[in-house]
Amino acid sequence: MRRFLASLVLAILAACTRETPAPPPPAPAPPVQRDGGQVVIRLSGDVQTLNYILHATENERQVLDLLYDPMIALDANMAPIPATIARWEILNGGKTFMLHVDPRATFSDGTPVRARDVVFTVESIVRQESMQFAGAFETLDLEMTKIVDDHTARVVFTEARAGQLLSFNIGVLPQHIYGRGDFKKNTQVIGNGPYVLKARGRDRSLLLTRREDYWREKPRLESIRFRVISDDAVVWKALQRGDIDVGRIDNDVWVRVKDDPSAASLVFNEIYRLAYNCIAWNTSDPLLDDVRVRRALAMLFDRQTVIDRLYAGQARPVSGPFTPDQWAHNAEIQPIAFNPPAASALLSSAGWTDSDGDGVLDREGKKFTLALLIIAGSKVSRDLGQVYQESLRQAGVQLELRVIDEAAFYESVLQRNFQAAFLSWVNEPDPDPYGLFHSSQFAPTGMNVVGYRSEEADQLMTEARSEVDRARRADLYHQLHDVLSRDQPYLWTVQVAEKWAVNRRVENVQVAKGLGLFGWYPGVRAWGAKEKR
Repeated sequence: MRRFLASLVLAILAACTRETPAPPPPAPAPPVQRDGGQVVIRLSGDVQTLNYILHATENERQVLDLLYDPMIALDANMAPIPATIARWEILNGGKTFMLHVDPRATFSDGTPVRARDVVFTVESIVRQESMQFAGAFETLDLEMTKIVDDHTARVVFTEARAGQLLSFNIGVLPQHIYGRGDFKKNTQVIGNGPYVLKARGRDRSLLLTRREDYWREKPRLESIRFRVISDDAVVWKALQRGDIDVGRIDNDVWVRVKDDPSAASLVFNEIYRLAYNCIAWNTSDPLLDDVRVRRALAMLFDRQTVIDRLYAGQARPVSGPFTPDQWAHNAEIQPIAFNPPAASALLSSAGWTDSDGDGVLDREGKKFTLALLIIAGSKVSRDLGQVYQESLRQAGVQLELRVIDEAAFYESVLQRNFQAAFLSWVNEPDPDPYGLFHSSQFAPTGMNVVGYRSEEADQLMTEARSEVDRARRADLYHQLHDVLSRDQPYLWTVQVAEKWAVNRRVENVQVAKGLGLFGWYPGVRAWGAKEKR
């Protein structure tokens, strides 16, 4: 027995001296979901209106997306998901939409969201001739669009359109607020979203605070402040100091600072949104109503130099109204190449020659002089204008750069009171260029700010809107791409890889392909914030 015990002790000791696998480490604790705090987001221009269906700019949309829940939201893959509308049915071959309002939905004044508010919103889009949304609801059947019950609205169109469902990615206006008095003069801000407008500062800032009675999952941030900083050079300094937490910066700034120790507190997000830059030509102007002139002006735009010098290579060429990643894009259409000799020949064929030898083209005693509108504060836009200005000068065209503030810029463009304007457009996930180029959509009631008119383009856009077969619709848009590239109502320039700087104190920031940081669910609503040091 003693020998047995001794052997047992030796065996135990031996076992204790052998290496044994270490136990698995404990699972990491889930990240702390901080509640509260404030994030400051930069806006490039002022907010003129917080009436959802009257807004016209991206800055306004960023604010409105937090004051209003859309009827139907978009997820990170740009797919439609329930929001204010809990479920929907598409009937009658795509002409009828039965929209069922989530019974929990309330406005910020405590009033329940009802089907009457949905009907009021879509009717107001048509009756108030919403510049932003009227094109999507052009075929709304006002007589057949009805309230079925408190939580069900029937929205009827006279024609079926392939992308109609996504037109409901809009806020819901409360009828009891906007249905009284002058709709366009009503300045009340009552939405059904997760935040309310708390204050507007003298510095044009807006403070949004979280609704404690919000009917869906509460966002994590207690408040969000939007600060208007027009000058891109000022933005970087504000980001460095921590005065703002989120802001877009120019690519040339990004190249200079991305590896600098002063940028250690920031994360840079590279985003190709569904957006493109262009120079819009007012085709009603006598200098620009000839397609030969517009094509010649395109041949004088040195796109590659602009990409390399002004965007530090962080951009790609575009040739038409669809971005390169969209299914509607026609990859066979190439941007008009930089070709000054060919441009001069085209201008000469249109009657523009230097008859008096002063270096400036003229026709019938009139000099070829153009004015290009540029929003103040954007260094890259101003630099681009100067590059283009020099190229045109060598070809005998005088280009005046008019740098004006954003409010005056958009007023001039939307009233078609301009010759040329440097613009950026953001496409919808289901692209429909009808509002920008159809002859029925002339500004100021529509977004056809260039006054473009083409029976061929009108026919293609009208047919494509009703085509439910994706392959056939793509073919129609490929043809449209060809027509627009040929006619050049815009000089399509580049699609920029935007650089958004975000302070590391902001948590759970994610980027949706094609959409970026904003305009999708949950997006900003999932953000958190560490305390500022």
